Amino acid sequence: MGRRQKPALRNLRPLPALSRGAAGFAGVIPALLGCALAAALPAGALAQASAPDAGTQPLRLRFESRLGERKAAGGDALPVYGSGERLTGRTGRDSTLEGEAELRRAGTVLRADRITYYEADEEVFAVGNVRVNRDGNVFAGPQLRLRLDTSEGSFSSPGYYFPQYRGRGRAALIEFLGPSRTRFREASYTTCEPDDPDWILQARTLELDEEEGMGTGRSASLSFMGLKILALPAFAFPLGDERKSGFLPPTLAINSRTGLDVVVPYYWNIAPNRDFTLYPRLSTRRGAQFGGEFRYLEPRFSGQIDFEVNPSDLVTGESRHYYGLQHAFNGYAGWSGGWLVRGVSDDNYFIDYSRSILTAADRVLPQRFYASRVVGRDWSLLLDVQKWQPILDARPGPYERVPQMQLRQVKRDVAGFDIDTTLDATLFASPTPTGPQGWRMFGNTQVSWPIVRPGWSIVPKVSLHATAYQLDRNAGFETTLTRVVPTFSVDAGLVFERETRFFGRDTIQTLEPRLFYARTPYRDQSTFPVFDSATTDFSFAQLFSENTFVGHDRIADVNQLTAAAVSRMVEPSTGAERMRFAVGQRIYFSDQRVTLPGLPPVTDGKSDILLAAGGKFGQGMSFDTGLQYSLESSRIPRFSAVWRWLPREGQVLNVGTRYRREEIGQFDTSWRWPLSKRWMSMGRLNYSFLDSGRDPVSGIPNQRGIVESVLGLEYDACCWISRFVIQRYTTGVDTSTTAFFFQLELKGLGRIGSDPFDILRRNIPGFRVPDVTPGPTSRYFGYE
Repeated sequence: MGRRQKPALRNLRPLPALSRGAAGFAGVIPALLGCALAAALPAGALAQASAPDAGTQPLRLRFESRLGERKAAGGDALPVYGSGERLTGRTGRDSTLEGEAELRRAGTVLRADRITYYEADEEVFAVGNVRVNRDGNVFAGPQLRLRLDTSEGSFSSPGYYFPQYRGRGRAALIEFLGPSRTRFREASYTTCEPDDPDWILQARTLELDEEEGMGTGRSASLSFMGLKILALPAFAFPLGDERKSGFLPPTLAINSRTGLDVVVPYYWNIAPNRDFTLYPRLSTRRGAQFGGEFRYLEPRFSGQIDFEVNPSDLVTGESRHYYGLQHAFNGYAGWSGGWLVRGVSDDNYFIDYSRSILTAADRVLPQRFYASRVVGRDWSLLLDVQKWQPILDARPGPYERVPQMQLRQVKRDVAGFDIDTTLDATLFASPTPTGPQGWRMFGNTQVSWPIVRPGWSIVPKVSLHATAYQLDRNAGFETTLTRVVPTFSVDAGLVFERETRFFGRDTIQTLEPRLFYARTPYRDQSTFPVFDSATTDFSFAQLFSENTFVGHDRIADVNQLTAAAVSRMVEPSTGAERMRFAVGQRIYFSDQRVTLPGLPPVTDGKSDILLAAGGKFGQGMSFDTGLQYSLESSRIPRFSAVWRWLPREGQVLNVGTRYRREEIGQFDTSWRWPLSKRWMSMGRLNYSFLDSGRDPVSGIPNQRGIVESVLGLEYDACCWISRFVIQRYTTGVDTSTTAFFFQLELKGLGRIGSDPFDILRRNIPGFRVPDVTPGPTSRYFGYE
C-alpha cells in the first residue's frame, strides 16, 4: 500500500480521514446542543422581567464606545427579559405570558404562543409555535418543557436550522438529560433544500455527552439521491477536535496495479501523545494487505513506525512488505540525533503499490543513524552511520559511511574575521566487491574577512584543505595517499539604485554588479578514489563557489573570475520585488586538469552564459525563466520557463517547459479552471519530447510521450460536490500505472471515497484543498 501523507509529528493529530469524517458531526453538535436552554432561564426569571419596585431608581443605559466580543460573566445573575400581549399568574406559583410571548437571556430567544413558568418546580412550559434561537441556530416545534434546576426536559417534534452550516433537520423528540447530555430520537440532518434533499442522514437515536466530548448513535443511515449508501448499526464520534478511537471512513480506489481495493482504517487513540492506525486493505489483484502507523511524541524524543505486509501477493505468489522507522531525540547528556530506516521486500514494491510517480521513483532507501552534541564552547561533534538499500537501476548504490565522525567549529567576528574549521574521519564501504574502500580523513580551515558597507562589500577568503587516505584496496593504486590544497578567493559587489517608473508605476530600480575570483593550484588526484564527489550543477549559486565539485575527494584546480549583475524592480512602499533580471558568466584563466573518472576536463576560456528573469505582472500573473547559452556551440544546453495565472480564489493555470540536454525535455501544464457555473476541470499534462538520456529524478530512460497525466472533473451542487480524477504515470521502461479516484463530499457532513487531494496538490502548483469548515463566528451571528 502506498505511503500516505500524515500531519507533522510535533502536532500529533488524528489522521486526515478522521478529521473529515467527524467534521460534519463536530460542526453540527454544538448547534444541536444550543437548543437545550440549560441554565438559560434561571429561577425567578419572569420576576426579573417585571417592573421595578416603586422605591428603586429608574434603569439607566450606560454608554459604550464600542461593541465588544466579551461574553457576560456569571450564571444565575444574568437578567431575563419577557414580553407578551398578556401576563397572568399567581404570586409565588406560576406566571404566564400569552400572545406573541417572548423570553430573552444571554443570546437565547424563546418565542411561543404561550410561555408558563412554575416557580416551585423551576420549570418552563412553552406551547404553540415554539421557536428557539440560540447563537443563531433556530429550533421550532409545538411544545417545549424544561426544568431549570436540573436542565432536564424535552422538545416535541422540533425542526432545526443552522445558518452557519446551512444544515437543517427534524427529530421526533429531543430529550435534555442534564447540563451536558442530550438525546435525539428519529433525527435527520441535511444541508440540501428541505423539499427534496439530495442527501440525508438519519439516526434512530443520537446521544451527545458534552462533558465526555463524545457522541454515540444507533441505527444510522446515509442516503444519496434516494439510494442508501451507508448504514451503521452503531457509531461514535468526537464532538470537537479531540482524537477518539474508532473506525475511520473507508476508502475505495481503482489502480491498474492493484485493481479495485478497499481500505477500512481503524484509529486507536492510545494516549494524548501516542496513537496507532491500522489500515487493512483488500484488493482484487494483490489480495489482503495490512498496514499500520504508530506515532509517539515525548518531551525528549518523537518518532513514527510504519509497516505494510502482504502475506501472499496474488500476482507474484510471494510475501511482500515495506517498513519505515523514524526517530529523533535531544537533551540526553547533551546529545541529539535519531535514525531513519526504510526498506522493502523486493525491487518492484513501490511500482506495484505506490500511488504517485514520486514514490514509484524511489530507488535508494536510507538506513541512517546519527547523533551530535556541542563539545567545549564552540565545537560540534557529529557521529553518523549511513547505509542504503538500492533497488532496480540504482544498484550497486552509493558508498556507505560506517561510520563518519566530524568536528566543526564556526567563530564569527574574531577581530573582524570569520573562521570555519572542519575535521572529518569517515570509513567508506564499497557497494561492489572490488571497489576501493577505507578511511578518509580531512581537515579544512577557512578564514574570511567580510567588509560590508552601505552600497558595497568585499569578502576575501583563504582556506587550506588537507586530506589523507588509508585504504583497504584501491584497484592497483597506492593505499596511503595525502593531499594539501590551498584556495584563495575574493567576492566583491556594488549596489546602485534609482527612482523610476515601470509600467506607469513608481519603482526603485537597482543594479547590483558582482565579481568573484577564485584560485586553487593544481594537485594530482588521479589515483585518489571517488567516494562522495560529483560535478556540481551549473547555476548562479555555483558561479560563486570555489570548487566545481561537491564532496571532498576532488578539489578542482581553478583560476577563474565570475562576473554577474542583477537588476531588480522594487515596490517603494512595501519593498516587494516586482521584477528581477540576472546575467552571469565565468572566465577561466587556465585549463582545468583535475576531473572525475570518465569526464573531460574544462578547457574552454569562458563558461556558458546564464540568464534569468522573473516577476509579477499583476492580476495574479507571474513568470520565472532561466537560460544557459553556450558561446562555443551557439546552443542552449538548458532552459526553463514557468508562467502562472491565479485570477481568483480556486482558479490556477500553469504553463512551463524544462530542458536539460540528455537529461530532461518536457512540456508541463496544469490547471484548475471552471467550465461552467457548477463544473470545474482539473488536470496536468507532462509531455517528454526527448528520446535519449535518462530522467535525473527517476533514472528511467527518456521516451517521447506523456510522462504523467492527471485529468479530473468536479461538480458542485447546492449541497454536495463530486470529484472524479484519473492519474497515469510512468514507472519504468514501457510500463505505467493508472489510478482512478472518486470522492463524494456532502457539505456540512464529510467526504466519502478515495482522496484525490494529495495527487492534485503535487501535480497542480498553487492548488489548495477547499476548506468547507466554517470559521469562528461572532456571538452576534444570527442575532434577533
